[in-house]
Amino acid sequence: MTRAAHDKCGICAIIARLAQGKSPDLIAELPNSWVVLGDAQFYRGYCVLLAKRHVPEPFLMPRAEALNLFGEVCSVAEAIAEVTHPLKLNYECLGNVEPHVHWHIFPRHDDDEQKRSPVWERPAKERMRTLDEHDRGALMAALRAEISKRIPNAHLPGD
Repeated sequence: MTRAAHDKCGICAIIARLAQGKSPDLIAELPNSWVVLGDAQFYRGYCVLLAKRHVPEPFLMPRAEALNLFGEVCSVAEAIAEVTHPLKLNYECLGNVEPHVHWHIFPRHDDDEQKRSPVWERPAKERMRTLDEHDRGALMAALRAEISKRIPNAHLPGD
């Protein structure tokens, strides 16, 4: 990756803010990724996992690193499921807008009338729901607790 590509990457910019402790959305720093609470809390518990390495495709990582990253995806998903009790989790690793490996993990529930459709079909104004500060804090604390059970070397804010 060239320095110019890194400098233009929106996800690399987010990671720089996370590393400086400048994001209220940070849930955890993991060995190969950062986990943040997503902005689309219509799907309560939606998180984004950002690979630390700037690559557009997982196969461009050293194989062991890519496999460890996917293990983190699975552990974070399991933590989200434990906290939110979804009908199903949806996973997306697109990179069409930001060519930096990252995973969207959306809990889907039975009361969602569009539960069989991709989350992106719901209008953005509906998806981009925020949580009140109490609920947001409780959700993030529960996610941190469950992630740290699965990934003991997770670094949590305030550690």
